[in-house]
Amino acid sequence: MEALLIAGGAPLIGEMWYHLNAFCGGRDILTTVGRRALPLMAAFPIPARLHWIRTYAAVMLTVGVVVNLIVGFSQYVLVETLPGMKAGFGLSYTLTFVMVACLFLARMIAAVVGGMLASRYGGRWMLIGSLLVSAGAMAALGWSPNYWVALAAMIVVGGASAAALVPMMGMLLPWFGVADRGTATGIATAGGSLAIILTGVLAPPLERVFAAESWRYIWYVLAVISLAGGLLAWGFLRDAASRSAQSGERSGRREPSRWPAAVYTNPYVWLVVSLAICSGFVQGIFTSSYGSYLGVEHNVPVDTRGILLTTIGILGIASTVVPGALSDRLGRGAVYAGVFTMQCVSFLLFWLLPDLIWFVVASIFTGLTLRSAIALCAAAAGDLVSSAMVAAAFGLIGMGASIGTTISPLIAGPVADATGTLQWAFAIGAGVAVLGATLGITLQIKAPRRAAERAGAV
Repeated sequence: MEALLIAGGAPLIGEMWYHLNAFCGGRDILTTVGRRALPLMAAFPIPARLHWIRTYAAVMLTVGVVVNLIVGFSQYVLVETLPGMKAGFGLSYTLTFVMVACLFLARMIAAVVGGMLASRYGGRWMLIGSLLVSAGAMAALGWSPNYWVALAAMIVVGGASAAALVPMMGMLLPWFGVADRGTATGIATAGGSLAIILTGVLAPPLERVFAAESWRYIWYVLAVISLAGGLLAWGFLRDAASRSAQSGERSGRREPSRWPAAVYTNPYVWLVVSLAICSGFVQGIFTSSYGSYLGVEHNVPVDTRGILLTTIGILGIASTVVPGALSDRLGRGAVYAGVFTMQCVSFLLFWLLPDLIWFVVASIFTGLTLRSAIALCAAAAGDLVSSAMVAAAFGLIGMGASIGTTISPLIAGPVADATGTLQWAFAIGAGVAVLGATLGITLQIKAPRRAAERAGAV
């Protein structure tokens, strides 16, 4: 590399590369920089609650944020790209939402298969490869000349995103003790909220420049970001298999590599899967309906939609970190119930009061809750199974979320075509949120003893 840079007429850069390589002792530069940063981090006083900031767990958490950011793009960018794709390809709501359903169906299958494979063989290369495949599929989606190419690319984006997220969360959680997992997963999944913010920031200027074709350029930008994320994961991602002390569990508790039958026979895991289905359904309604409902049915300008999306994303950061931390103290089920209650209120406002001021209020409620469930699901997976089986449990829970997000567009699309409005999609979403709140209360009543037993074993 040094010779190439100098030969290319960049002696200063070549000299910098030489000294950087010497600093790293010939080892992988990105990983070495991460390791050298840890002593610097230890120089700053931090609260005892955040003791893991001084360890490599903080680096892993940073990678987790980036991976969740990229995976979030595959979902939340649809809010702004679907209206343009619908108009560009001349589609009905039903055909448009079929694309969304296929994306989430691919995520569901990849979540289950990826969880099993990551638990048995490890997930590092699966994660890196998935991010690179996702980058290629996003670029193909931007280029797509017709509906069928876009549909195929959407399927690949969905599968690759799930195949990246499941091993990431499975590799991340063992770096943290039981008492810190809600906080850690909350911070990691805040990356999905950053995806909403970037979507709200990117869409208005691109639409002003490229008009009806702006949705293509949004996908191109996301492809570049996904590629950069794959390179980051390649440089910094590490498995905690040899550092069981970081996981907060005794080393003797780590199970040998095997197929995760115990996960599929755990009734508490299936209860969390049911919660994930409800959460996925609500998110699917938002993803498929929000942009068209505001922009097409009620003529909300793109700049206003961009501000609302940015607001949802900013609030979404708190919606992952705060509920995750609260669930460490109050219990996963209690926080689940609160989140679903707020989502019900939000969807009732979209349904019953379709006016700009109430869209603003409903969007605020949405931002406060939209990303909460994934953090709670990941933390619950860490509570209910051993660290060796976390990826499999999270994959199964991810399958539940994907079932919900797959079903909801298939219901919302035909209902919208039949009634001429997406209003009733939000009414259905409010009903499912009520069911989710009920299941959250059930989890709080039935499962706290199990979590306490696992915490006491630390």
